[in-house]
Parts: sequence; C-alpha cells; structure tokens
Amino acid sequence: MIAPVSRTLPKAAVLALAGLAALPAGTARADGEFFQLDFADEARDSVVSVTRGRLSAGATYSEYEGGSAASGAVTWSFPLAGIATAKIGPSFGKTFGDSGDDDLKLGGKIILERWSPAPFGHVFLLGEYSTIDNNYFTLLQTGFGQTGLAAEITAGGSDKYDSVTAGLTKRLGDSPVYLRAGYKFTDETAYIGFAINTF
Repeated sequence: MIAPVSRTLPKAAVLALAGLAALPAGTARADGEFFQLDFADEARDSVVSVTRGRLSAGATYSEYEGGSAASGAVTWSFPLAGIATAKIGPSFGKTFGDSGDDDLKLGGKIILERWSPAPFGHVFLLGEYSTIDNNYFTLLQTGFGQTGLAAEITAGGSDKYDSVTAGLTKRLGDSPVYLRAGYKFTDETAYIGFAINTF
C-alpha cells in the first residue's frame, strides 16, 4: 500500500543527518556489490548496486498492492573535499499498475554518501534525489563494531508516495550476508529480509 504524500521530510531525520555530518569522514571500500530484498504484507522491495572504481550502477524494484515500480541509474562519483562522496548520472523509472503500463521516464540522479568511524563502530549517511517524480531517499545507519549489528532509519518519497522505516540488521559471521527486520511506519507493517554487501 502506498502512503499518502507528504512533502515534508521528518524533522528528526533532518536533525540526525545534520548532527552526524560533523563526524570525521572515513574511507570505505570503493568496489563492491550490494543486493537487498525485503518482504512485508502485500509488498516486496529489492535493491541492487554495483560499483567499480568511480562508476556505479543501481536499480530498484518494488511490488505493492495495485502495481509495481522499477527504477535505475548509472552514476559517476567524485569526492567533495573530504566531506562526502557525490555521484551524478542519468536515471530511469517506470511504474506498472492495474490500468496499464506508464511511459518510461528519463531523468537525472544525484547521490551523496558518507561513511564515518565512531567510538561505537561506524555511521553511514546516504541521500539520493532523482528528478523523476521528485523521488528522494535518505538513510542513517549506525554499526556497532564487531557485533555485526546495525540500526538504521530511512525516509523516502516522491510525488506519488512517502515511506519511513526503522530496522535492525545482523551480519552472519564473517560472511557478506545480513539478516534484516524492521517496521514501516507509513504502511504500519513489519518487514523481514536479507542483504548481501561486499563493500
């Protein structure tokens, strides 16, 4: 189910992102792959991303009550004076609904990301914006050292939907596999899933 649109980013998310931006930036592994699949009541969300050097490609696919949507982008990254890494490139999006397929939409995408070491582990900040339907996504993730545990809060939306979630991930041993569980506040439903992260 798609939640009603609200064009105001939650104040708590804005304050958290601003405060944690003061942490020193660190260096994360540049090359890697990421795949994520989450299951909720009448919905599935998947994300895939591959990075090689400064070139990245990513795609998402979501199924929900009444339809589905796909998007993707290819971006080129560059550092922003040790503050963050920026990625810019073309994007596409397409929705599929009960009334038939919408036209393929083309646009542009910008991504800002920052990984920082912290006394308890690390902090990862991610912000994305696509010109297609004014789509945005923000992520705040905190990892807790060698425990393999991490907590995250996300907020996203567009001209068509809004979403706010909170969740936990647990790494399985030394593998790149993570179990995921959390709650979607706007949809008022829990989700479970897994991720594979080689970054």
